[in-house]
This record gives sequence, structure tokens and C-alpha cells, in this order.
Amino acid sequence: MSDVNDKEETCQENKEESSQNGNEGPFISRKISSSRVHYNWVDVTEKFRHAASELKLGELVHDHTFGLFEAMSAIEMMDPKMDAGMIFNKDKNILSFKEAVQAGKIKIKEFAADEIVGIIDELTSCLVTWLDGHSLIQTVFICLYVHDPYIIEDPCIKAFCIVILRICEVIRNIINKASVYEEEDFQPMTYGFKLTSQVTDIRISGMLKEAEDEINRKLKAVKSQRVSGDSTTLSKEIKELEALWFRLKFWKSFHTAVIHLEKADITSLGTAKQSLSTAQKYLGLAKGNVELGLQPDSEGNMLGFEPMVNQRLLPPSFPRHTTICSRNEAFQYMENLIKRLDSATKCTENTALHQLLDFFESFSKLYPCVFSRSLLQIIFWHNNKVFGKTPLSEVLQQAIKQFNSPPSIAEKSPLINNPQAQKFVDSFLAMAERPITSLIRCMCHNRARQRDKLVFLLDEFAVLQDEADKVDADLHHMIVAVEPKREHFACFGSWVLNRTLTIMIQYLLLGMELQLFSAHEYHYLFWYLDYLFNWQATCLSRATELLQSHETALEQKSGKSGKKNKKKKRASEKYIQEHQGMKQFYHGMRNLCSGYMKALEGFLLCGKICYPAEQFDSERMRFEHRFFPFQTLDTPQPRLFTQYQETLSITLSHITKETDLFGLSARSFQQAKTIFEGLSNVPQK
Repeated sequence: MSDVNDKEETCQENKEESSQNGNEGPFISRKISSSRVHYNWVDVTEKFRHAASELKLGELVHDHTFGLFEAMSAIEMMDPKMDAGMIFNKDKNILSFKEAVQAGKIKIKEFAADEIVGIIDELTSCLVTWLDGHSLIQTVFICLYVHDPYIIEDPCIKAFCIVILRICEVIRNIINKASVYEEEDFQPMTYGFKLTSQVTDIRISGMLKEAEDEINRKLKAVKSQRVSGDSTTLSKEIKELEALWFRLKFWKSFHTAVIHLEKADITSLGTAKQSLSTAQKYLGLAKGNVELGLQPDSEGNMLGFEPMVNQRLLPPSFPRHTTICSRNEAFQYMENLIKRLDSATKCTENTALHQLLDFFESFSKLYPCVFSRSLLQIIFWHNNKVFGKTPLSEVLQQAIKQFNSPPSIAEKSPLINNPQAQKFVDSFLAMAERPITSLIRCMCHNRARQRDKLVFLLDEFAVLQDEADKVDADLHHMIVAVEPKREHFACFGSWVLNRTLTIMIQYLLLGMELQLFSAHEYHYLFWYLDYLFNWQATCLSRATELLQSHETALEQKSGKSGKKNKKKKRASEKYIQEHQGMKQFYHGMRNLCSGYMKALEGFLLCGKICYPAEQFDSERMRFEHRFFPFQTLDTPQPRLFTQYQETLSITLSHITKETDLFGLSARSFQQAKTIFEGLSNVPQK
């Protein structure tokens, strides 16, 4: 492939190359080892093209190290949609903010009202695009005015740019503190730009108030000229000034809301809710006059904005191309954001753990943005306490007491004053804190990442289940020594099992929600869900028995006429009724899953749903793959593929033709409908 040259020839070539490059200094020769060889490379372009011509359209040749991960991470160079470097215009002279000001290319004073409105709306679009997962330097910092707002002489633009930087900083702090974002959710890097404002929040509010007053004075002056002047021109100017005033009022209220949300305490949340309500009011007024602001020209250029100004700051990897959202989309996003933030603050209305978990799950199903998810997390877990005031151990103890009231923590139990018993209880509660906080943190991640994290949570709850069984056994020996008729078997264990079953069900339902399963897999997914819902119902039956047993023991000790005893009895009855309602709900879900399973089996047998080719895998392999995360659990026992086949065989033995399965399916659906229509005492989920 190459020829070995004599070292003198190489030195001569180097001398000639040196003289051609204009080096006037003496040529420094070095001794070259006799073992070192030099190559003259051969041009293989034609051979390469000939070999490539033998490939079919779409056919690729790749090394054995080029796998799926490399393929998914690859970016096609020179594709404008993937390679941000392709949109760089080398012929355009890109100036920094200060250079543009010195060259007179950009103004910092004497703005018209429509220009200010246009800049505010465009920067709002940039902020929303940043919250949607793009980088700051490709969104907010393409606005030259935010590079150094302190040299701007216009009070409105100056105040707005400063408040935007401050809001970006607070949002970034909240998201970093919560730490529930992924790389596709949020990019916290600032690339050397300073978000920290040189003025306090009070001064920022004052600057916005001064800008409002200035606009208000102009508005009154224009309205007074309306009688004598051109009514059409003045009406347009009045609308532009009103649009500007609405925007300043909105950002002032939103800024106040955000800085109070960051504090995350109960008092600050009340102030934040009031500010969010005010912000929503003015956002609605500003939303109706987006067209009044200055629009980009035909080439997409906007006053004060340069998309390429930070191109040199981008990392060496090929970044994705950023498209700034439209102004109407930005206003709609901000409107929805305010609603989500307001909804997140309502989590403080839930005191019981099961209510909190239901709230987090319901909130997550709305696919909230990373900012609102992060806010929910820091509101819940503030100063290492629930809502910043209640230790998690107390919340857990109350949750277990409401679930099945174990004798070790129940009122008037002989174990309440037993130091050894309380040591066992405290040890279990301390161990339970980490899985529960991890579960709530998991619910604050995006839906796709939640499913991945639920797998690891199952491992944590499996360890907690073992600890619960040990503690239950120790406490059982202690309670029977004092009260032989009472028991402590599966008290803490039932509570852990209930949470574990909920995670397993959530894992499967999330897979369906994210469309991760193929149509030919759904029949055994519903079969497994039926199994899990049956376990849930059994678990609640055990919890109901324990609550009734505690209620009986309380009556025997205190007497039936005690007022305090009646209140506690009413509380126990409330939880018993909730368990019975949820038990009925799970029976309804079992019928629903049974109906789906039979219908899908019918579709498979009738050929409406096709199986994949068997040479690639088998149904057993797919079954084991889908339920592999459950193999680490001892309770409930993992279901096997042979058990599924046995269940299917029994079902098929009761029919004469494939279409009979649809009749059985309809019967199951009807039973589910009857159960759901008669439900009561079930929390809304």
C-alpha cells in the first residue's frame, strides 16, 4: 500500500516545504531512527466509490463496535435540522451588544411603544423555549439587551431585561435544588453569562413600578390629546401603551410570585398564590394584543435579537437546532404554567401520605413542565421535613396507623410505653423514609423516566419488606406476651406490600401509557394486572381486619360510652369504609382486565392481531422480559409463563369457537361497569 523512502529524500522534502512556507531561519535537521519508516499514501477515492456503488439504497456498512447506542446518539453532519453550525452565516458580521451600541447598530433609548412590546413578547418566547429544554445561549441570550441591561437608558426595556434575568436565576435555582430533571428536560448551563442581578428584588419591583408609572403618564397624555388630534393614530398609540402596561404589570406579579415560590414555606406560598392570580389576570389582557408588537422583518431579523451571537460558545459536540416558539404559543405556555404552579401549591392541603401520593400521581399524569414538577418537589420536601415543618417519620407513622393501626403504634396499646417496642418501630420508620422520599421524587420526574426509576424502587421496597417482616415477628412476640388475643403479624408488612403492589401496577400502566408494548403482548399484561389487583384487594382485606380488631380492643378497654372512644371509632370506621370502597374498585379493575384479556385472546385466535416471527424470539421470552423487574420480589410471588398458559388453557376449554371469547369479554365488562357505578368512599384518582 505504501513505499519506504530514503531518509535523505524525506529531509530534502522537508527543506523544500520549509522554504516554501517562508521560514528564513536555518533548517534544523534531526537524526531519524533507522527503524522508523515513512509512507507515501495512495489515493483510494476511486476504489472507495466503486465499493460504495455496490451497496443498495439505504444499506450501510459499519464496524462491529457501532451499536444501537451509537446509532441513536449520532447526528447527521451538515443537516440544518440537526447540525446547528449549518445555519451560521459567515458573510454576516456578528457584533456583541457593546460593539453594536458603539457602531450605532442598535439603540438603547427612545423606543416606540410597539418596539418595546415586540421586544418583550420576543424575549418571552425565548424564555419559554428555554423552559422547554433548550440552552440559555440559544434562547434568552440571543437578545442582546440582556447581555448588559445596565447600559440601557429606556426604563421599560431596562427593567424588563433585569427582571427576566432574575426570573431565569430563580427558576434555575428551583430546578437545580429539586434535582428532578433530565438532560431532555432542562439545560442549566449559563456558559459564562451572569444571571445574578446587581440589584435586589425590592429594587427590581421598584424599577418595574417606575416603568409602569411612566407608561401611565404617557397614556393619560395621549388620551387627553385624542379630542384634538388624529383619532386613528392616537387610538393605535393608546392600544400599544395599554398593551405595554399590561405586560409590565404581568411580569411584576410573576416576578413576585416566583421569588416567594422559591422560599417554599406556607406563608410565602400564600403570597405567591395571590401574585399568580394577579399575573393570570394581566396575562389574559396582554394575550389579546400580541399583534400590536413590532414583528421580525422578512428575513427574520428582530430589533435587539441576534440568533448567531453566541454560536462560538456552543460546545464542540453538534447541538440540536433551536427554533424559538411563536408569541402566541409563548403566551399560551405562560397561561398553562401559571395554572400548573397554582396547582402545585395545593399539595399542602393534603396531610395524609396516601393523599399526597395520589396528588403527586394525578399531577404527574398532566405531563407538567420541569419547573412546576421541581416546585412541587421543593414544596413537599423543604428543610428535610414534609412542607418544612413535619418530620417524615411522623407522617409515615400516621399513614400506617390509618392503614391498619398496628398494636405497636395504636392508641392505648401496651406496647406504646415499651422502650424496646418503640425502638423496633423507630428503626423501621427510619428505614422506610428513604424509599418513600425516593418514590415521591420519582413522581416528580417526567413520565418516561418515572418508569425506569420504578424498577430501582422495587428493589428498595423488597429490602423494606424483609425488614417489615422481621419487625412484625419481634413485635408479635411482645404483644402476645401481654395480650394473647392480639397479634402483630403482617402489620408493617401489609403496609409495605400495599405500596409495592401500587408501584408494580404503576410500572405496567406507565408502559401502556407510553406505548411501549406491542398489540400481541397486551393479553398477558392484563392477565398480570388482574393478579396484582387481586393481591391489592387481599391486602386491604387484611388491613380491614386489623382495623376492626383494634376497634374491638379499644371498646373493651375504654367502654362503649366514652366520647373520645366514639371519635376514635368514627375515625376507624372512616378508614374501614375507604378500604372497602377501594376493595370494590380493585374487584372492578379485575373484571376490566379479564374483559380485555379475553377480547385480546379472541383477536389473536381470529387473526386480527398477528404474532411476530418466531425465529427472532418467543412468547415466553417476551413474557419474561416484560416482567423481569418483578423477579426480585418475594411478595407477591412472580408469576410464571407456565401459569399464564394454564390460565389460558382453562379459559379456552370453556368455549367451542374463538368468537365465544368476545361474549365472555362482554360479560366481564358488564360486571366491571356494575361495580364502578356502585362505588362510594373511593378517593378520586
